[in-house]
Amino acid sequence: MSLIIALPRERRSGERRVALDPSRVERLLQDGMQVRIEAECGHAASFYDEAYQGVTVVEDFAELVQDVDIVVKVVCPTLEEIALLPERSVLVCIMSAFQHVDELRALQERQITVLGMDHLPRTTRAQPMDALSSQATVAGYKAALLAAELSPRLFPMLTTAAGTIRPSRVLVIGAGVAGLQAIATARRLGAQVEAYDIRKAAKEQIESLGARMIDTGVEVEGAGGIARALRKDEKQIQHDVLAEHLARAHVVICSAAIPGRRAPRIITEDMVDGMLPESVIVDMAASTGGNCELTRIGEHYYHNDTLIVGPLNLPSHGAVHASEMYARNIYNMLQLVISDCKVVLNPDDEIIARCVLMHDGEVNHPDIAALLEMPEAPFGAPPASAEEMADETSGWLKEEEEAKPEKQEADGAVKETSAAAADAGTTDRSSPASEAARNTAASPGRDGDQGSPADAHSSSEAMAHPEQQDGGVADEQDLRDLAALEGADADEMISLAAGVDDSLPEHERAEEPLPRDELTVIDGVGPALQERLYSFGYRQLRQLAELDDDAIEKLSVQLELAEEIREQDWRGQARRLMEKSS
Repeated sequence: MSLIIALPRERRSGERRVALDPSRVERLLQDGMQVRIEAECGHAASFYDEAYQGVTVVEDFAELVQDVDIVVKVVCPTLEEIALLPERSVLVCIMSAFQHVDELRALQERQITVLGMDHLPRTTRAQPMDALSSQATVAGYKAALLAAELSPRLFPMLTTAAGTIRPSRVLVIGAGVAGLQAIATARRLGAQVEAYDIRKAAKEQIESLGARMIDTGVEVEGAGGIARALRKDEKQIQHDVLAEHLARAHVVICSAAIPGRRAPRIITEDMVDGMLPESVIVDMAASTGGNCELTRIGEHYYHNDTLIVGPLNLPSHGAVHASEMYARNIYNMLQLVISDCKVVLNPDDEIIARCVLMHDGEVNHPDIAALLEMPEAPFGAPPASAEEMADETSGWLKEEEEAKPEKQEADGAVKETSAAAADAGTTDRSSPASEAARNTAASPGRDGDQGSPADAHSSSEAMAHPEQQDGGVADEQDLRDLAALEGADADEMISLAAGVDDSLPEHERAEEPLPRDELTVIDGVGPALQERLYSFGYRQLRQLAELDDDAIEKLSVQLELAEEIREQDWRGQARRLMEKSS
């Protein structure tokens, strides 16, 4: 008799996702499994019963799970559901154990084997099953949209007949998967974004998305990259630096989390008191206590003039795609634990050994044992994987991380990987070095992300010197997309990339490109900023000297500066330098 998999409807309040979509069920059936679904199990995610071809549709949960081998769910079942599960059956779900202690006890008493999708090791091999990352992607995206909806300000810069609207300033705290997605989405919406994470390794990821990393000067990674708790003085430094940035932010999105523990308290009441009127805080960590001490779980409320939002289950707000991604995670996990239509839990497999929380009435995970105050019986004892990676899902403290190579070695690895990818025509997506290579090679502005300062610099160089590029002049449509994002003139940018000066007569355009002044002679303009000025068409001191007030305001927005251009008087400096040279 073939193995039976049950797909119930999610019963917890507000949960709209489903653990398997029709496409994954079809594959399971092709693999020889039997699948039962509870009626309307996927309706909230727009997957209707008719779409699940070849399955048995059951109206009642008790009938659904009778004599089944595996039950797949999105979140932890309720106590009523657990009481109906067959003893010694297998449950696969996102357990969120520290929030469901009573349910854990009930599962242990019924000797249910529990595979926690939120307890995967941080390895390349486990990535196709990484449910926390897939769901955090949806959560970060939805958090940014929620913030944009609730803010009384517009996110992008708009130049209208009524004047120029400056973009909103967004601060993202925590640069895990959710935080990075929130950064990318806010950037696509046109906001100026800065971000903070306690991990220094997050700086490159933050800047690759076009945001600025806030440096508090607090170092929390010791030997081997293992994170430690902040000392009292370090917490105060973090508080003081973040308070300054919160005071200028229009929107704050919090995503800092520690797997299996309460969310770290980062934003205090006095920091909220110092925020701008009509600012918004979206606390994605509300369900685990919140990053803001004023957050109320599941509520929207005002503290003075600041709106504080504690949304619950953001992935469920994108139920269609969240379910599709989670279904792939579940299917990949089932492929690992099912062999010849039988459940086979290999204790020597590191993924299985980490994910098995309970088996045959024993508690196999140390954190679960501590929660239940019971002895731990490890399910296998695999050695620590050499390819174990940092836990980027949390965006906060790392439990484990490999020692960082020296910068020179890392740079060499990136170059070597890029060269190998060019030879092979592809790049290993799972390799950390290849990820760095992709970030370095990515064009700023593609898919809405602006790229890191280093990317912007190299991009500007590429446009200024197209003859040095193997592929010749950059693709015109890419340049137009970049110009639209940056607010620059598209035709001028294309001409600059081609080395053509449109102001010259047609017969002279093949001559030398328009000469460029050395703009770093102006106080406040460094090499990187000079390259950005070139990319926006400001190549001569004369152009800066002729700026009017509206042009200065627009340039401040384009360069993501506040009042530096006015305060440092670039226009006056340029005029004085021109007078001096003449």
